[in-house]
Amino acid sequence: MRQNKGFTLIELFISTAIMFLVAIAIYSAFANGVKVWRRANISRQLERDVNIMLTKLTRDLRNTFEFSGIPFEGTESAISFPAIINSDSLSEEPQYEVGRIIYFFDEGKTALSKESKAYPLVYGNEDVEDKYTTSLISDMSDLTFSYCYRDNVTGEYKWKDLWEKEEQDSIPQAVSIDFVLKKDEGENVSFSKTIFISIGTGEQKIELGAKTEPT
Repeated sequence: MRQNKGFTLIELFISTAIMFLVAIAIYSAFANGVKVWRRANISRQLERDVNIMLTKLTRDLRNTFEFSGIPFEGTESAISFPAIINSDSLSEEPQYEVGRIIYFFDEGKTALSKESKAYPLVYGNEDVEDKYTTSLISDMSDLTFSYCYRDNVTGEYKWKDLWEKEEQDSIPQAVSIDFVLKKDEGENVSFSKTIFISIGTGEQKIELGAKTEPT
């Protein structure tokens, strides 16, 4: 009569090792898949946030106008100009009036922020106030604005880092914005866009474009 033999200790070790390796392979494949999905989702969200921010900036710049009470001014990290704003965004009925819009790099929040303030509030108080400010996009490590103008002597179109009312009492022909955003795992992404302003002085001879570049 034959006896039923059980597994030996070595056979149990081998079986356990094989199951362990299979489990590791399955987990690794699953973890890599989740990682790829997460990175793709973050990239889509980042591009969506950037597109929304650039759309707002483009709309506001193209709706600016000359107004003696609020000059168009700009530095490398901030830009200020007159615009028609909704002074009561919480109301069901929009309250449109002349105001000032400032886009600026908030170093404390590492974000691009926007302040919208009605002209009566700007008059006599040009400081940026938190209660009129919102953050548009965060995790920003660098931001540079530059301004296009036409050289009256040479007729050439040039860029400058400062747009001051004492030197240039007008609206630039175009504004360029360059910025860097931080992504997960220490990766940075650079963005650049040139925005033409229809009422800006000079002809539009600079190629319009927006691009993104990994760094």
